[in-house]
Amino acid sequence: TSTSTSTSTSTFPITFHSNKRTTANLSWNTMTMSHSLNGMPIANPITAVRNNILVKLAETPEKTQGGLFLATDAQEKPNYGVAVSVGDGAYFPSGGKIEMAIAEGDVVLFGKYGGDDLKYDNEKCTFITQDDVLCTFEGNEYAAKALRPVYDRVFIKVDKPQEQTSGGLAISSMAQEKPNSGTIIALGKGRLMESGKYEPMQIKVGDRVLYGKYAGTQVKFGADDYIIVRVADIIASF
Repeated sequence: TSTSTSTSTSTFPITFHSNKRTTANLSWNTMTMSHSLNGMPIANPITAVRNNILVKLAETPEKTQGGLFLATDAQEKPNYGVAVSVGDGAYFPSGGKIEMAIAEGDVVLFGKYGGDDLKYDNEKCTFITQDDVLCTFEGNEYAAKALRPVYDRVFIKVDKPQEQTSGGLAISSMAQEKPNSGTIIALGKGRLMESGKYEPMQIKVGDRVLYGKYAGTQVKFGADDYIIVRVADIIASF
């Protein structure tokens, strides 16, 4: 099922729930003598295991781009933030290790419906797996030019919808069909196989491609629409 996220700003700093303005590559304080999990004290810091990642979430937007305040139940949960604890990786059934492509301190974007939410040291966090991660951002800059897909993810700039019929009649925005084609902006290394090698890519940056109509996660940077899909969702190039 296709999901969507948008942003009215394209660069960090972003605001986190500590009510402090901070850059995304902040370090996680593991020197605190005591911690809390969902309001209960715990003796040790949380450490992610296997392919799990603890993400400190960006702040939920309280206003629309037009400045209107959103009701609490209408505020959309952000699906990006800083990885503060990263597991050591999982294994294929054959025994080969699936290395982590994410490091602590990375800003990650993940699938809208992934994650197990919790409150850690009074901060809103979520646990996701590496499979949920769509991309990281080079230099921790939340911008299209800095987006780096992981593994078999492909970052595509979506074609503009058709605004006129072949006869020259204008098509209203409500009636315009959503395109399922676009230009590849960036792509990951490919699907990791049990042999430890990456499946060779049959596409490259700059290719125009056709992808499944209900595939991927939609992302908006500025006025432009993008989508992140798996390479298996790409039907053809042209």
